[in-house]
Amino acid sequence: MAEFGNPDVVEEEVDILIIGGGMAACGTAYEIGPWVDAAKKEGVDISVKLVDKAAMDRSGAV
Repeated sequence: MAEFGNPDVVEEEVDILIIGGGMAACGTAYEIGPWVDAAKKEGVDISVKLVDKAAMDRSGAV
């Protein structure tokens, strides 16, 4: 079993946080794209981040 010890903590401020890398999370990220684009046209900068616990090469949704 892997030992996690003291993992690095990364704090970031985002407007929209999507948790998970499955189809629902990826679909959510895709679907909010037009809203983010519309906000940018109005001068509002929206940050979006998708986080997943799995390594990209091991994730089943990739």
